[in-house]
Amino acid sequence: MVDRRTIRKRRLALWGGVALAGLAVVALSPWAGLAIVAIALIMLAQRRGVPILVYHSVSSDPGWLPWGHNISVRPEVFAAQMEHLAASRWRVVPTQAVFLGETDHRSVALHFDDAYRDFAVAAGVLRKHALPATVFASSDFIDPSIGPRPVDDAPGYLNADELRAFDAEPLFNVDCHGQDHARVAVSDRTTPRDPNRWGPETAYLWSLLPGDKSRWFETEPPGVAHVPETESALIAAAVTDAGLESDKARDARVTQSLTEARTALTAVLGRPVTFLCWPFDRVTPHALASARAAGFTQFTAGRADNPIGKRTDILSRTHINDRAAGGGPIWLEVLVFRARLEVAAGNLLFLPVTALAARLRARRFSILHGPDAGATA
Repeated sequence: MVDRRTIRKRRLALWGGVALAGLAVVALSPWAGLAIVAIALIMLAQRRGVPILVYHSVSSDPGWLPWGHNISVRPEVFAAQMEHLAASRWRVVPTQAVFLGETDHRSVALHFDDAYRDFAVAAGVLRKHALPATVFASSDFIDPSIGPRPVDDAPGYLNADELRAFDAEPLFNVDCHGQDHARVAVSDRTTPRDPNRWGPETAYLWSLLPGDKSRWFETEPPGVAHVPETESALIAAAVTDAGLESDKARDARVTQSLTEARTALTAVLGRPVTFLCWPFDRVTPHALASARAAGFTQFTAGRADNPIGKRTDILSRTHINDRAAGGGPIWLEVLVFRARLEVAAGNLLFLPVTALAARLRARRFSILHGPDAGATA
């Protein structure tokens, strides 16, 4: 299947070329030339899919996350973005509406990966505007505390009681983000790291910590001075003491991990969980088969446009980050947000805005390869 980026490049080349041809015709026949340009712009502006916008942390101080600047959005920025959605002609729909094809050219859905504790802050804004959203929790990161906690953007993850409470609200759904969000070694090639801090290699370090990882940031990191080349634990054949895993061994490991994650979250929520959000938004045919064997039937990590008005079982997503143009006032954040939303829907007239913003942001921030840190357009 051709991915949406390739499709957009082809559309841009075709209709951009038509627009340039129309401008050339203007000198000979102004009305004909302008008509050609208008047709090209209309074709470039067509919305061809349902955008799904992905958030992670909504916090004023995400410094506890080594990749915080790439996945966290300030509460005031998030509030302004949701205000734009509520005041615009966009219609925020539950994720299941996208799966069922109950969508139109104004539909958009919202996701929150990792089930950080600060989702409680985002939830207040979503309730204010009656905007539905789906939260994805990894079973090894469910906080062991009991009962609801104060609504704030403190470090950490939601506990089981909080997840159940959100899932019981009509606006929200909680679904699965796998078990441990880890990366595993895929070769013997290594790079040095500071063994005394949690850095961008933290997802690999998680693979060395069995069981509950919900308060990893409060502990000393494993004393690992060299990190191997890694890949998502759910799609890669890992290097073991006996050598590289066989396909059979990898598939068995992945199926077991996903089965345990699904069983754990089903027990927490008291209902069957069949929707899997792939960590890092990465999947392979082998991994997808393992997920189906574990009982999942709906997935993220698609690369095509989400169809409008048609059923699907795999969703494509666009990750949202803060300081989208490298910095600036709130109105600039909303401008870039609007442009990214339109491009995610297929409206390519906003590409110059998103391209310029991405370039400005890249000048200020490096891209950390932490959980879900790499944004997708």
